[in-house]
Amino acid sequence: MTRLPIAARNLLFALLAAVFPGWGGEAGGLAVADGPTTGSSRIDPGVTPADRPAPLMPTVPQAVSRPADWPGGTPAEQHVLSSIRARPGSPLEPIAAVVEAASRSPAPADDGVVPAQYQSAAADQAGESLDAAAVVARVGSEVVLEADLLTPSAMAWLEKVSPGLQPEQVRQLKQQICRQVLPQHIESLIVYVDALRTIPVDRLPEIEEKVNEAFDQQQLPRLVKDAGLATVQEYEQQLRRRGLSLDRLRKTFFERALAQQWVQQRVQTDEDVPHADMIAWYQNHLADYDFPARARFEQCTVRLQPGRPREEAWNRLAALGNDILEGRSFAEVARAGSEGPLARQGGQSDWTTRGSLVSRVLDDAIFTLPVGQLSTILEDSAGLHIIRVVERTEAGRTPFIEAQVEIRERLLAERRERAMSDYLTKVRERTPVWTMFDAEEGENATATAGRATPPRR
Repeated sequence: MTRLPIAARNLLFALLAAVFPGWGGEAGGLAVADGPTTGSSRIDPGVTPADRPAPLMPTVPQAVSRPADWPGGTPAEQHVLSSIRARPGSPLEPIAAVVEAASRSPAPADDGVVPAQYQSAAADQAGESLDAAAVVARVGSEVVLEADLLTPSAMAWLEKVSPGLQPEQVRQLKQQICRQVLPQHIESLIVYVDALRTIPVDRLPEIEEKVNEAFDQQQLPRLVKDAGLATVQEYEQQLRRRGLSLDRLRKTFFERALAQQWVQQRVQTDEDVPHADMIAWYQNHLADYDFPARARFEQCTVRLQPGRPREEAWNRLAALGNDILEGRSFAEVARAGSEGPLARQGGQSDWTTRGSLVSRVLDDAIFTLPVGQLSTILEDSAGLHIIRVVERTEAGRTPFIEAQVEIRERLLAERRERAMSDYLTKVRERTPVWTMFDAEEGENATATAGRATPPRR
């Protein structure tokens, strides 16, 4: 899911303003990623920017002790559903039908049930299975299911990589995706739960209805198009095959939309940055505004090769230089006779900073030769060269007058980040969070601490 569109944000903003007369500010705010991050040690399930919102905060919420009555402790409780409820935060009831369905054989093909494209291995122990309805985490009274974390794009990626994999390997991939996206999802739910403490119960259905309309009118058509399908019905059928549903997508969209607007109201900062503060920042970070000399140049090269006398190479390059001096285009001469890496581009280089070239001979010539003057023949380990500097700027420092706009935005961003961190810290203190990975992370932390402290002798 992407950040809430401007029209939808304005609609939700107006609704919340009607509920809270003191509501102020501009629509915008929080966005939370719903797909796994990329990296050398991470799974990238092909989540596109259309499906993935920006991270809410780079911090991971502190885990707290898991209350004994929370879901996930017994096999029956693994199938508690969080959606779709008329009132978020209402008591949860185990869905017996889901438990029974887990033990039944697949339904016949003609009963209207869309078969899954692959099956996960049955868990040998309680809590090991991550079925779509399995509880992965809980934030306050809200539960997080696997289906909340495995987005349509993530499931599409799983379908591409799952052929040939064992069921337990597919299960491991799902678990890794859930682990990666869960922190951002929890951040969003923490804000959502905080909003539910204040928004009147009788106004919540109206707000949810309007946000769902925005989802159906703005988000859903894009999701259908991104999936390469023609109709909403085809998209809904695809979601069912992957263990997902439109209702769940709407629910997640609503939670994040409400969180975006709520954090905008709760995290407000003074937008006035004193001029003295900007000057102080500039003075304390002068090195950040220093820039090196740079230049653009043209180059013709003749390589020194075995079997080619040096004099022959010299005369060949001299002939190319004479053509340029007689008025022939440097680019035309380079394309016709140069043997250097820039020959196809007519010998034209992009901007080059001083000290960035491997050839010290060329680097010195580029930053000492007068602009527009053709050099003499230069020699290095790669061959013989002639160059001409097209444009050059000397090293210097960006003046404060040019840097002050960027400095102001930087200081404002730091101020907002601190306000956001303070707000989330307060909300976390009164919002219990549990995840199914807490025990494993605790064991890893203990093992790491044990390795880091050598035994005394």
